[in-house]
Amino acid sequence: MLGELIGLFKYPVTTFKKRAEERNIKKEAIIAGIIAIVIAVVTVLSSYIGITKAVNKRYKSLDEYNESHYSELTKSEFKEEKKEYKSDLLEDAGLVKSFFKTLAITVVAIVLVAAILFIIARMVKSPKDYIELISMSNSAFIIYLAGFLLNTIFSYIYAPIGVIIFGVSAIFAILALANTFRESIEIEDTNKLVIYSTVVLGVVFAILVIIVASYINNLTSSLSGLSSLTSSLSDLDF
Repeated sequence: MLGELIGLFKYPVTTFKKRAEERNIKKEAIIAGIIAIVIAVVTVLSSYIGITKAVNKRYKSLDEYNESHYSELTKSEFKEEKKEYKSDLLEDAGLVKSFFKTLAITVVAIVLVAAILFIIARMVKSPKDYIELISMSNSAFIIYLAGFLLNTIFSYIYAPIGVIIFGVSAIFAILALANTFRESIEIEDTNKLVIYSTVVLGVVFAILVIIVASYINNLTSSLSGLSSLTSSLSDLDF
């Protein structure tokens, strides 16, 4: 498994084709599920960390809070208010709903990419087994997942590096998928393939944008649900 994972980055097209030739529906279903679960878990975890950081920034210490808010809270009252504030943010963020939403989006994206490739193959009269295309889609999303995880890690270290890595991994996944698909079909009119490939790349990119947008929205929504949140953020030091 590790060798196969390394192969996706070292010999992408070769590994894509080798995995597709296995036609193992059970294996591909498990891989798709793992990809979706990991993305959903990381998304929720990132949202939780974002909320925790916001709460700790607002409630740095009892003395600072009392001084900035002209209040006289006791230590127990301070802890209770901090706990309630965090609870409200978590409730507003809807982490459980976010988990299942991200999970569903990822699974649908994997299946949809394979379906698009299947339709294109039929349009250019090159019959392909759908399981092969699911495997190709999974391979591309494994690469995407690697970039997604690295982006999440570097977002807490130096965000631009994470963005660059994520962008490169997305491009790499798309190119590997497109070239594998091209080599796996038999077609005489390459002009049509160019047109259909453009459509495929456009749709795949759109799907990735939707997933990333969902991830970002989950992070930002955790900080913007309460009616008092705007005023509270103004108290923070940026």
